[in-house]
Amino acid sequence: MENLLKNLNYQKLTPIQEAVIKQFGSHKNLVGIAPTGTGKTHAYLIPLVANLKLTKDVEALILVPTNELVIQVREMLKPLDENISVKAYHFKTDKQRESQWLKNKQPNVVISTPERLIEMRKNGLNINHLKYLILDEADMMFDQDFLTLIDQIISGLDHTKFLLFSASINENMYTFIKSYFGNYDLIDTTDEHELKITHKLIKVNETDRFKNLEKLTNILNPYLALIFVSRKEEQEEVYSKLLDSGLNVALLSGKMSQHKRKQVISEIHDLKYQWVVASDLAARGIDFDASLVINYNLPYQLEFFKHRSGRTGRMEKSGEVITLVTNDERHKVTRLIEMGFNLEEYRLTSDSLVKHEKKERKLTKKEVEAIKSIPKPKKVKPNYKKKNKKLIKAAKQKVRGKR
Repeated sequence: MENLLKNLNYQKLTPIQEAVIKQFGSHKNLVGIAPTGTGKTHAYLIPLVANLKLTKDVEALILVPTNELVIQVREMLKPLDENISVKAYHFKTDKQRESQWLKNKQPNVVISTPERLIEMRKNGLNINHLKYLILDEADMMFDQDFLTLIDQIISGLDHTKFLLFSASINENMYTFIKSYFGNYDLIDTTDEHELKITHKLIKVNETDRFKNLEKLTNILNPYLALIFVSRKEEQEEVYSKLLDSGLNVALLSGKMSQHKRKQVISEIHDLKYQWVVASDLAARGIDFDASLVINYNLPYQLEFFKHRSGRTGRMEKSGEVITLVTNDERHKVTRLIEMGFNLEEYRLTSDSLVKHEKKERKLTKKEVEAIKSIPKPKKVKPNYKKKNKKLIKAAKQKVRGKR
């Protein structure tokens, strides 16, 4: 294990890595929950490599939701042990050539999307002796289509240890875990990770949304910024306008071919661009070391807000998330606050971002009298301050209602 950590130049493990490495040898299945950008992939890769026997069978299968993640996990596995036979099945896989290769031998580890994995099983891949099945970025995988595919893969597997990793757990995942995981260890280190991400909220009018984005690009100078645009029809429009304004900008969208996306992702990692206009595809676990995330608009599924935010502030670095919202989206903002995001309102000036300070309204004479009339308890009991705040609020509302 020490040699593996040396290969990665790791000086210190994150809470999720420490906990998973400790529990990996348990006979129970395992569910690992931790925020995006806290090292979940290495949390399972390190102990997995340490426990592989390098037999003639496929020992481990890693399932991820996208082709881009297949490639990324393969690259993360490379430095750990060059002696491991690994097959990464993605959009460029030559099925015919692989089928020939699989007639003679089987890899130690397979990394794949569920759909491609089913295709490769038809072409000679044998996972009947699987020791480990790992589902990574699971909350991005568990819609109904994926569930049907995963069900086909898991059915019939005996003596396989199931491991699931995610930034959060949704209802579909609970159903799946209940069906297949039986007696399992739950490792949730969400509260142990101190994320250094600041969240800034800017209120805008829908018609001025791009003007505000343009202002931000004029006053900020990020190392790398991801600009998330939810509407497909707006992604190319925002990209073109930013390109016309002279910015060093790229577009990463689901409408692009797999080959083009791979090329753009590689160029982003090589720091060819300072600004990237992206769809939520880019939030699906890809390890961008961005210093800034801008939400041009909120995602349709608010759960994606967490994944977008996780593209910055990775592995204990500092990050910033700026979100543009209209007054019509206030209920979504409330929901995000309930989800635990500390959203602070800012306003844009010609050359800076200024924190919006709410002015406290002065109390009227009648309000002061109403507050003074609240009886003080003879003995201070637990939750006194909380209860007293409620009484003060009720007293003020009662007076204001009379006016």
